[in-house]
Amino acid sequence: MTDGESLLRSARDRVGPSSRRIDRSSENRVKRWVLFDGNRERVAAALLAAVFTVLLVMSGLWPLEYQDLLSETTMVQTVFNTLLSGTILLVSIVVSIAAVGISQELTSLGDQSERVDTTIDFQGQLEARDIVDVSPARPGQFTAVVLRSIKERADELQRLEGAAGREYREEVDRLQADIHANTEEVLTTLARVPNGSTDELLTGLNYDSSWQLYQARRILAKYGEELTAAEKRVIEDIMDTLHTLMVCREYFKTLYYKLELSDLSTTLLTVSLPTIVFITYVLLALDSGLFPDVTVLGYTPLTVFISFAYTIALAPYAVLTSYVLRAANVTKRTPEEGPFVLDATRETAYDREGSDDG
Repeated sequence: MTDGESLLRSARDRVGPSSRRIDRSSENRVKRWVLFDGNRERVAAALLAAVFTVLLVMSGLWPLEYQDLLSETTMVQTVFNTLLSGTILLVSIVVSIAAVGISQELTSLGDQSERVDTTIDFQGQLEARDIVDVSPARPGQFTAVVLRSIKERADELQRLEGAAGREYREEVDRLQADIHANTEEVLTTLARVPNGSTDELLTGLNYDSSWQLYQARRILAKYGEELTAAEKRVIEDIMDTLHTLMVCREYFKTLYYKLELSDLSTTLLTVSLPTIVFITYVLLALDSGLFPDVTVLGYTPLTVFISFAYTIALAPYAVLTSYVLRAANVTKRTPEEGPFVLDATRETAYDREGSDDG
């Protein structure tokens, strides 16, 4: 191993592996609120409040330099003109993206019928496997039914007494323990999530199904000849149910992105028009130069007004930031689609073989 590789590995060990799951319970409350739990409009308002506070603090620390900077009317007007143009461009881009999303919904009657039939057939898979009499209509309840089914199959597999040996029992116990831990975590979170909320769509994404599917496939391939017919059937049931969970989670994530895009477009349009009008007023006010030359607690009317105006001008960008922050983190922490394991904390058989070779 080269010195560079040794340094890189030691740095990773000190920092620790980054979580690829939406494990909000392990993060501090402020970070969790900003990234996931907080209402996006309130997060945007908090960002704007932080900007306004920083500007006032800066003007208090360097009052003369800041006042001289703001006295350059031409430069300040250039900044607000740039913000005005950027706001109009930003709204145009977001509305265009929203229009593209809407255009995908404008399909023929046959396509719409096929989409509905596909969804109904997918829900019917649970009924066909006797998991539930009627598939739940709410995303959270559907996820809960699937997770309980996986947990029951794992318990059944552990109870079956075969002749595969001690190593097989250890592999099954490891899979069953992981399924129990993941299931309890998600079900506990689902119990606190209100029906119809965005969190209902996101909660199931925290379930680490990729490694469990890999582990089940590996057990079936490695010990297949030693397993009884009942053990093979239960393992195959676990794999099929995990497949169902993966498909429904990706569908729920798609629904989440559609809802987020719709909310982003609506909020951005609502905020942008008053912002454009306000920036226009600021440009006219700066031209008049009618700000009294007085100081209160080290602040002049011009300082407070420009700081406030600049904060308001950033409102569309704060809205966009609040929505993109959550969407980007959802994408970053749920990148798996299928059996591929991207979580660095998850060990596979090939990882152990690579360590042994080293």
